[in-house]
Amino acid sequence: TSQANSQAQSSPTAAELAAEIETLKREYEARIKALETKLSTIGAKSQPAARAAETPARTVRTDNIFNPSIGVILNGMYTEFSAEGSEIPGFQLGHEAERPAEGLGLDHPEITVSSNIDDKFYGQLTLGLGVHPGEPTEVELEEAYIQTLPGAGLPDGFRIKAGRALWTLGYLNEQHTHSDDFSDRPLPYRVYLDNSYNDDGIEVSFVLPTDLYSEVGGGLFRGDDTPFAGSDSGREAWSAFARIGGDIGRNSAWRIGGYFLDGSAHERGGGHDHGHGNGHAHEDAMHEEDHDEEHGHEDLFANADFFSEGAFTGDSRLYGFDVRYTWAPTGNPRESELILQGEYFWVKDKGRYAIQEEAHLDCATEPHGDHFDTYCESHTPEAEVLNVDAMSRGWYTQAVYKFLPSWRVGARYARLHPSSGAELDHDPYTVSAMADWTNSEFGRIRLQYNRESLSDHEDDDQIILQYIMSLGAHAAHTF
Repeated sequence: TSQANSQAQSSPTAAELAAEIETLKREYEARIKALETKLSTIGAKSQPAARAAETPARTVRTDNIFNPSIGVILNGMYTEFSAEGSEIPGFQLGHEAERPAEGLGLDHPEITVSSNIDDKFYGQLTLGLGVHPGEPTEVELEEAYIQTLPGAGLPDGFRIKAGRALWTLGYLNEQHTHSDDFSDRPLPYRVYLDNSYNDDGIEVSFVLPTDLYSEVGGGLFRGDDTPFAGSDSGREAWSAFARIGGDIGRNSAWRIGGYFLDGSAHERGGGHDHGHGNGHAHEDAMHEEDHDEEHGHEDLFANADFFSEGAFTGDSRLYGFDVRYTWAPTGNPRESELILQGEYFWVKDKGRYAIQEEAHLDCATEPHGDHFDTYCESHTPEAEVLNVDAMSRGWYTQAVYKFLPSWRVGARYARLHPSSGAELDHDPYTVSAMADWTNSEFGRIRLQYNRESLSDHEDDDQIILQYIMSLGAHAAHTF
């Protein structure tokens, strides 16, 4: 009993504990205030020295936080094709959208440097290496832009982006091709955008303060990149877009968007299958001419050459619509995920297509005394011109299913509808199937099969085995 009484006498009461806690709080608050005072004094002393050291451009940095991130994408493939060419009658096809060379090769390695410039701006530079067997390696400037950060002083949700970039135009255009779910871009991107639209320009976007994700914006561009060309003023194209999205329960998400791009083209060219040294392009053209003459169809596709190979001058407008839906059956997309995606494009060209034949020599031999003289004169035929007010369409839809954390399968269908002015009776289409294995977010191996029916002459069965490996910094993928 005496031991219990002594313990009760030595134990502090609730009031005593509260008093001790309050004393500790006052001591810590006093210490924090003293530290804050010292910190402000040190900052005030260092400001004059910092201001004296700064240049007018404010480029001096006192730490390594802003060292640029450097990333390299290694992208190689092995391909087999059953057809010798990949021309698409009725559509212009640029160099970037052509079929790769057959056999072993490098697709499109990239080098990216990016960093926060300061507390208000971010910058990125991406160089692509165009590697075509038998040709010199080309260095292509894919992106070189700055964009504002939240601390730039703009209203919440506003962003300004300037330079050369993959602009907001459909779902795929904003991402590099190595981030795609398939080894090649679908037909509409190949014929309308030469795989992607990355003109020089400026773009403003605004994320609205709504419960659903809502974004609107637009841009002003130079007007040199496909579907435009030959800009005179350097500001001949503009865009507008709006998109909205949200969640469905805990496991699903969706987004839809609408896009508009308008500008002027000055002798926009295309429609050439460079062949990368395979030597079959001329043979294919001769075969098609013989086939038409043999069957009496020499005039059936008379206007198709204008749309495929002619130089277009006039106004070009592109309307686009995209939709994307994701579903994670287990609630964790890293384990299992289904992605449904599609895009639809309308393109209206109003102007003229012109085909200019090559100059040739007209020679004549005439007697002159006791000998003969030959006289030659260069002759350039007048360009053939077709005035058009034409509308064409293209779309694709695809599904990709991740059934294990490292394994995915996918299917895609793409189709083009040429303008009626091209006088074609065949709509080009492609059916694709793929399976890929991802060891980590930095490495992927993919096997893909395409069956392309680009003209009514023959189909092309394609096999593509591809690897995509990332070294260094790797940007996060968008929704």
